[in-house]
Amino acid sequence: MNWYCQEVATWRQQQAAGTRRQIVRAALRLFVASGYAGTTVEAIAAEAGVALATVYKAFGTKAAIARELNDLIDEEAATAGFTERIAAETNPAELIRLAVALNRSLHERCGDIIAAVRSAAAVDATLAIVYAEGTRRHDDGVRWLISRLEADGALAPSLTTTQAVGLLSTLCSVEAFADLTARHGWTASQCENWTTSALSQLLLDPAANSNATLPLSGT
Repeated sequence: MNWYCQEVATWRQQQAAGTRRQIVRAALRLFVASGYAGTTVEAIAAEAGVALATVYKAFGTKAAIARELNDLIDEEAATAGFTERIAAETNPAELIRLAVALNRSLHERCGDIIAAVRSAAAVDATLAIVYAEGTRRHDDGVRWLISRLEADGALAPSLTTTQAVGLLSTLCSVEAFADLTARHGWTASQCENWTTSALSQLLLDPAANSNATLPLSGT
């Protein structure tokens, strides 16, 4: 009986988690299409295909739904898998490559989400908080990676920590990928290849980066 109860409890937890993700994804679609202010909880429930009471039971408010957007972005971009690989990696050049690969995943899978939240943040206080939290997560990851390079003696001696953080944060960003692809016609592979090589040249000690190039090939 105990085993059965545990199985039922686990199933219910999984169902509840699935429903929450379903609601957040529905809310996201509406935020992108109609804006945060123009989206009602009733519309979110209809888009998610659940009862209005289910939305209120799961979240309580529209703002609470919005606050889960960053977790949805991490889930959609498979951020956890990348961060685990980055944490276990010891090669400085591979650390940079993985960071750029994560950024490409965010760009390709969640670029529209991030752009919508960034745009809405200018006029809505709730989404401004959501966007600030997403920015904080990005900056924390950048600072952690730079600290790893410093601790390993792999950071270019000509750079201060602040300069290194600024370079990585700017070049390895969803905004940079979006600008290169949408405005300048680069492919995602070209963005990834060039950004990886450029950051390796800029950030790493020359002794560990003597063979780097700046390829633009790729599809």
